[in-house]
Amino acid sequence: MQRAPLIALLTDFGLSDPYVGQMKAVLACAAPWAMLLDVSHGVAMGDVAQASFFLAATLPWLPPGAVVAAVVDPGVGTARRIIAAELDGRFVLAPDNGLLTLALARAEAVRAYDATPHLAPASATFHGRDVFAPLAARLAAGDAIEQLGPQLSWEALVALPGLSAKRRGEAVSSRVLSVDVFGNVVTSCDVERFGNFRQARLIAPVGRELARAATYGELSSGVVGFLAGSQGYLELAVRDGSAAAALGLSRGDFLEFWLPEGGA
Repeated sequence: MQRAPLIALLTDFGLSDPYVGQMKAVLACAAPWAMLLDVSHGVAMGDVAQASFFLAATLPWLPPGAVVAAVVDPGVGTARRIIAAELDGRFVLAPDNGLLTLALARAEAVRAYDATPHLAPASATFHGRDVFAPLAARLAAGDAIEQLGPQLSWEALVALPGLSAKRRGEAVSSRVLSVDVFGNVVTSCDVERFGNFRQARLIAPVGRELARAATYGELSSGVVGFLAGSQGYLELAVRDGSAAAALGLSRGDFLEFWLPEGGA
């Protein structure tokens, strides 16, 4: 039996206002046969870096052919482009503001197109409803991504500076991508690149020894641990507590670790 196409929504709209409902209303009219999935509408307002993390962490779990409308768009209505990208067989519509940074870093096969509508009637302040939702419906209906606009080199897309972790010898610079509801600090250290470690120490913004662990339950009470998180990035965690509170860290903070490659 053929599976109905999936359209996933990722926004910073929250659920108090009618914005998410209006996007879904457009999709219900334009693509009534599609399944809808809410990745999150709780991205911090305008936080493109957090949205980039949510997108990159979720894409591998979506079925091939799924369409994501990722609308964290502080520049809505300006000259910023709208990008339609195919990443490893999944489609993403996003503003060209760096939201694709982490997903592009992980993808093996990428095609990107400028889907900026030049004549589409749209509210200057709500492209999620008036532009992204109709484009998502078109892709879900089987329209070729090439029909949405001219092809772009993925290197020409806006990338958020300092978002991806960088190694310089035994030092790794990183960033806090998100702090989850448990107080776990999700860093931008990708597990595939930085997960093979035996020792770790946080150097900045505060100095702290870190315990290596495979699970939260392995950590002793009050000890800050460093482990490979389920979202594909290394996390700082405290058993039965908040690593963010223990270290005074917030979303967006820059970090530096002593992280010997392969351990010490």
